[in-house]
Amino acid sequence: MDLSNKKTAIIVITTILWVAITVLGWNNYYLVSMYLGVALMFCYMMLGLAKQGKLSKKLLLYCLIPWAVIWISSFFLADYFAAKFAGIIPSFTVFGFHPSFATTILGYWLGGMLTLTAMYFKFKDEWLSEKDWNDFIKKIEKIEKFEESNIGGAN
Repeated sequence: MDLSNKKTAIIVITTILWVAITVLGWNNYYLVSMYLGVALMFCYMMLGLAKQGKLSKKLLLYCLIPWAVIWISSFFLADYFAAKFAGIIPSFTVFGFHPSFATTILGYWLGGMLTLTAMYFKFKDEWLSEKDWNDFIKKIEKIEKFEESNIGGAN
């Protein structure tokens, strides 16, 4: 997926999302804010994973979309169980946690991190190949040599 000509639009969308999340949060629409937060982070991750303006479809389909579904599901279930057990003690716990908090721990934290970590590891060459890493190292070395020659020449 080519994002080269869409970067400005994505940055504008993230700005709008930040404003919307803040205003909705101020007005106690936390769940909607959390859903929009997933969209915001999705945009940032798309930009971050794009190599020379191109986003790998594998990373999109097998990393970002499952991550977003897991997070949205965890927020939905947390809200569901919080409302279901509002003012009462739940009849069960999940690993000792209130069901609403358990969905957050399992889905948002563990599920999201494990999904991204496992998929990035599986598709590591899609987002950072050995060649790309070596090219980056060479670029940094060039910058360091340039800075050393300029700093050394100024004294």
